[in-house]
Amino acid sequence: MFRYSVSAFTKIALIALTSLVLVGCVEQTPDLPSEEDVKAARENVLSVPPATMKYTINADLEDKVTYLGCDIDTDLIVPGKPFTLTHYWKVNQNISDDWRVFIHLESPDSKKNHLNADHTPVGGKYPVRVWKKGEIIRDIHKVSLPTNWPSNQMEMLVGLWKGNLRMKVVKGPADSENRVKVFTLPVAGAKEQEHRKILARKVKNGTIKLDGKLDESAWKEAQSTGAFVRTLDGLPADQNTTAKVLWDDKMLYVAFEMEDKDVWTTLTKHDDKLWTQEAVEMFIDADGDGKTYVELQANPKGITFDSYLPSYRKNENDWDSNMKAGVQVDGTVDIRTDQDKGWTVELGIPLEAAMGKEKAMKNVPPQVGTEWRVNFFRMDLPNGRQQSGTGWSPPMVGDFHSLDKFGTLVFANEKGVVPGAAVDAPSADKVPAKVATKGEIPSPDKAIGAALKAADKNAAPGAATSADATKAAPKVPVPLSRKPYGQKIAPPEEGH
Repeated sequence: MFRYSVSAFTKIALIALTSLVLVGCVEQTPDLPSEEDVKAARENVLSVPPATMKYTINADLEDKVTYLGCDIDTDLIVPGKPFTLTHYWKVNQNISDDWRVFIHLESPDSKKNHLNADHTPVGGKYPVRVWKKGEIIRDIHKVSLPTNWPSNQMEMLVGLWKGNLRMKVVKGPADSENRVKVFTLPVAGAKEQEHRKILARKVKNGTIKLDGKLDESAWKEAQSTGAFVRTLDGLPADQNTTAKVLWDDKMLYVAFEMEDKDVWTTLTKHDDKLWTQEAVEMFIDADGDGKTYVELQANPKGITFDSYLPSYRKNENDWDSNMKAGVQVDGTVDIRTDQDKGWTVELGIPLEAAMGKEKAMKNVPPQVGTEWRVNFFRMDLPNGRQQSGTGWSPPMVGDFHSLDKFGTLVFANEKGVVPGAAVDAPSADKVPAKVATKGEIPSPDKAIGAALKAADKNAAPGAATSADATKAAPKVPVPLSRKPYGQKIAPPEEGH
């Protein structure tokens, strides 16, 4: 049985209340802990650890905190089916700084498949900054993998972070990025995300007028990306967005068409942080090296942002692409009390802009048959709601800079043809029910299948079963502007 000291906890609660008052002007904490908060903390602040844990870790973080281990209510992860994690932290020193818990779920052999399950402990009621020496914190929370998780395994890594830092793991199992390695479990029904391709039809020089109207016949003949999907889980978006691409001897033309009931932005200067409000974005890795690339954005007022990146997230915003944007709004910009219909953006990007600051680059300028790695995104911020991100080739993490998840842009001739090229051909008017997938889970299929049947057989009436894995996964609250893994967190000025 777990024990706690009422008198000790009373002191802890008073200190916690005082601490929250003192940091209120910095943290902008709206309210002090309620009676419910205090009760929740009392029930989950222990004096001794549990006698047994499914995974005993005992990882020491700078002699300040020990991650004792965790329990999990399953041995098989079913995408879309929530599972419960119970973490145990031992506090060795008072923690007054703004350290926070991070929980990363990802493929053990790659960061390409990553889910950020960061949260404030004890249901948001007992943040790390009020933890006190001698406490053992029991933190219980539920999480689920997206239904199209592509790996057949999931590894959990945990730790504490603050700003650009992670608390160093001085003892216990950890990776090179100060993340405690807790366990690796099999994932049922994992499928591989299909690689996206789109054709860019060539037009005669001077055909396209950058006014946002998209009334040239070439746009009607251009191939569409099809409806953008949510970037974190690949599920259908709340509002439709599509993109098309054309090119001539000098320019690349990109058209975005957005449904939008609340067209809005206040940003009016070139290279403003457009991604913090409403904007469309395009990333280009022309030579496909996975290193150098450019980031281009435009907002409903036709304001642009461009940045050259010599390596991952190393934005150099002093670079100018000479990109132009034409915008048409079906509604009103910035009047948030009415209802709009949407907006269109027509970008004109000089072909040489794909090189960024490089003097020469493979695949630039393109020829018929040339392929560039690209991706398209949209940031939407409806009135009174949280910002959301949608895209063409979803990264499945909160990071638009996932170059390995970019699709391929194929340069076609005037007939829109590249001999021998295979590309996607989605309808611009049809919203996909889910991300296209292919392939099946590799071994151990038999073990997973047996475990699934056993789990379903023993499930309580009305409980979720393996069949529920095909249903839509819940939205996962992952900050889009933050780097989801690695030693440092990307600052906001680096964009998405």
